[in-house]
Amino acid sequence: MGAGVCINFVSPQPGVRVLAYDLATGLPTLAFLAFLAWGLKPSLRKLQRSRSHIMATYYGFLWGITGLNFFRCILQMVQTGSNHATSWNVLWLLTRFGMIALEASVVVYLLQGYVSSGRQALLNTLVVSGSAALLETLVKVLYIFALHVPLFLFDPTGDMRWSKWSFWLLHGLAAMLCYTALLVLPFTQWRELLPAKASFYKYAVCMLMLYTTVTVGSILVGSKLMAGYCVFGVASWLYYASYPVLVYFTFLAEFFADEQLDIDLLYYSEMREAGCFDDAYDDSFG
Repeated sequence: MGAGVCINFVSPQPGVRVLAYDLATGLPTLAFLAFLAWGLKPSLRKLQRSRSHIMATYYGFLWGITGLNFFRCILQMVQTGSNHATSWNVLWLLTRFGMIALEASVVVYLLQGYVSSGRQALLNTLVVSGSAALLETLVKVLYIFALHVPLFLFDPTGDMRWSKWSFWLLHGLAAMLCYTALLVLPFTQWRELLPAKASFYKYAVCMLMLYTTVTVGSILVGSKLMAGYCVFGVASWLYYASYPVLVYFTFLAEFFADEQLDIDLLYYSEMREAGCFDDAYDDSFG
């Protein structure tokens, strides 16, 4: 992979064609949107029957983030002039805010275990994950618009500077620490906090590997080694092109594919309409 292509995967530059990046990220994103659209009707029917607020929230999250990511790719292909840096930065910030909120919410929700009820756990999750994503976004806004450090876009005057790559290095290290802790937790006295499902730990391993790649790439680029762009570019592409897919197949696919659950929900719905139940369906995630 040439250095120029790698740079476009990491830091696209307004006024320069980034078709390779937009297609590499946009086509998988479009495919996932098509997949969501293909299953939209039965998915909405199951969500309506189950009244699972957490599943409905995450399903909506995936639609919003995937749609925004695809729109960002389309905009970058359409806007080829050099004066679109602000609009590109805003879309990157919005997309990143949604993905960080989703990523944080998965961890926050599952760490609550059985301490909170479904609705209370969801509310706590949205507040904590939203606050974390907002805080990170505000830091990025400060970097980009106040300190003029282009975190997302290529800086032709000197992109391989630590003022930019130290941010991604610290971000990668923090995420590595988080996912390492999740993988160690089952071997401690707090193991009951996390679900006993193997899929969750496979998810944590995938994210740990991703952020390890981010960290290594940041160190290499900050050290002025061009190969770092390719390392970081692989992690960046995997994150934007496949993270929503990973979340769906780790936490939501089983819920939407369970035929026995369909039968149970239909029976429950009919009994509820007959006035046999007063309480709403208990939320669950994964």
